[in-house]
Amino acid sequence: MDSSESEQQEPSNNNKMEENITVTLRYGLTNTVTRSFPEDTTVSDILADRSILAALSAPESVSAVANGVTLDGSNMLHGLGTITLEQQASSKA
Repeated sequence: MDSSESEQQEPSNNNKMEENITVTLRYGLTNTVTRSFPEDTTVSDILADRSILAALSAPESVSAVANGVTLDGSNMLHGLGTITLEQQASSKA
């Protein structure tokens, strides 16, 4: 057996590029951030990311809205091109 044959290995799946989703996040009239996320990212992952909130000058108490619908934290980003962050209304007990 030739030594070059024994050294050849099948390509590893570890080098496979992870699919990313690019989403534009908006807060207010002028604050916009466009970022790529792994395809398994959820809305709650974005709302918990303080660097995104800081870049948008958004408070922590925001909700995510896309196409006029308030998103649930478990929603995946797939199919959402733009997400608008809106400040949640304060409730008085």
